[in-house]
Amino acid sequence: MKVLKILGYVLAVLVLLIVLALVFIDVIAKFVVEREGSKQVKAKVEVDSVDVRFYPVGATLNGLVVTNPGTPMRNAFQAEFIDANLDLSALLKTKIIVDTANVDGMRFNTARETSGAIPGLTPPPDEKGSLVEQLKTDFKLPVLEMPDPKALLERADLQTPKLAEAFKQNLEAKKAAWQARIDQLPDQEKVDAYKARLKGVKKQKDPLGFLNAAGDALAVKKEVEQDLSQIKNARGDFNADLAELQAQLKVLRQAPAKDVERTMAMVGLDQASVQDLAKTLFGDDLARWVQSGYTWYGKLQPYLNGSAAPEDTGPATPDTTDYSDGLPKFLVKKLNISGEVPAPGQAIPFSGEFTDLTDRADIWGKPAKLFLESQQNAAGGVTFTGLLNHVDPQNFVDTFGLKMAKLPISDITFSDNEDFPLTLAEALLEVASKAEIRNGQLNLDVDTEFFEVQLSNLLENESAPLKAALLDALKGLDRFSMSMQATGDPANPQVSLQTSLDKLFGSAIQGLVGKKQAEIQQRLRTEVQARLGNTVPALEAQLGGFVDLQSLLGERAGSFEKLL
Repeated sequence: MKVLKILGYVLAVLVLLIVLALVFIDVIAKFVVEREGSKQVKAKVEVDSVDVRFYPVGATLNGLVVTNPGTPMRNAFQAEFIDANLDLSALLKTKIIVDTANVDGMRFNTARETSGAIPGLTPPPDEKGSLVEQLKTDFKLPVLEMPDPKALLERADLQTPKLAEAFKQNLEAKKAAWQARIDQLPDQEKVDAYKARLKGVKKQKDPLGFLNAAGDALAVKKEVEQDLSQIKNARGDFNADLAELQAQLKVLRQAPAKDVERTMAMVGLDQASVQDLAKTLFGDDLARWVQSGYTWYGKLQPYLNGSAAPEDTGPATPDTTDYSDGLPKFLVKKLNISGEVPAPGQAIPFSGEFTDLTDRADIWGKPAKLFLESQQNAAGGVTFTGLLNHVDPQNFVDTFGLKMAKLPISDITFSDNEDFPLTLAEALLEVASKAEIRNGQLNLDVDTEFFEVQLSNLLENESAPLKAALLDALKGLDRFSMSMQATGDPANPQVSLQTSLDKLFGSAIQGLVGKKQAEIQQRLRTEVQARLGNTVPALEAQLGGFVDLQSLLGERAGSFEKLL
């Protein structure tokens, strides 16, 4: 009886624990979602409530908020409602298989009231990504005031004097070496000795003496050929050294012009500064948009290959999962998505679906597909497609496409520089973009067109001629285009940006800058030449003396050739 009584107490406690677990399971689930989610994101993941149901097995998350770890005062995204039913038989095998799930009320890049950073977990924000670094240039207008050439040259790292000194040292070293080498070569004294020996051959009259002399003549011929070969080899080496010095002198002659060009660039009067004006206005924003997209792709990509986590550096845990049923550990066959995506001046409603989302596409045998489209009532729309093919994890290919058609945008600050502020008040935007990441290598093209452009915040009554010319050109602007290409390592690609505004700006300031360029260039040339004096002509004269050694070698070779 005592044993039955103890057993009864144990069963009662067990039932109580089960009841408590069922009562508090939603609280436990909320805690697990926030804790594990925060670990993976490395910033706060918060949820208002979690509702767990047992028939059918599933869960609903309400009010999910995910902090952007790069900017903890903003949320990467949030969702009002997430609902999914789970496959019970797969769940018993510790697999999460979802036939259909729904995510509603998604929003991106929303502001937070408090920081979502977690001390010791959230990394310091990366203020500038590699794309931004490549396209970012501090805004600098070419100056039209006449700078002092002497003051400029004091700050410039002139290369001409350094090249002149290097040429002088090289020339002197080679000249000394060749004078020493020529002294060791067969000379006229040896030619005279050969002539005397050959003269002795001709004096022999008797047959026996003539035969001996003939043998001596052959020996002389062989020795002359060896000496001549030595002289010719020396001439070849000399010509190589002479060609090197002539090439060095050519660089030296061009150096003053290059010094002038580099000095011009210090004050923004070089051609590259004019061409980069549009890039400085627009490149930074465009790069940040693209960089943001890749950042979140990078966070998702490791999971598609069956990795534990992007930053997981610990030892790999052996995978003991039974895949004989053809199912991976995680699979959402169809995910319905709806929400709003931010655009300049508005939020665009969208809906779409994500299919075959899994951590082991090689097991499931199907690539993940994403399709989103805007639900814009006004003019314009957005379509986004994605194909993440990781069926072969070692040779994966991810492709993305984005199209925007006559999307109204407003209030884009292209430049907040007080020297040249510029805001796009209104425009219609069209974008055609495609990207492919094949085996970790990026190939991205983004073509952007702005129509019905209205600019604002332009300076008025500007007296500076250059600014006035640029502002007048922008006031008449009604459309422009931009094109960006990025290739190579997605984390640090090679990037180029072109825009139709380069031609507009170039035409507006060509006449103004051209006159100043010519004037300051002439003054810089004069000043550089004054500092050089007759350095270059003197070095040219010294090279002429070195060339005389070539004639000496030629004459010496000719003397030996006459003996043959």
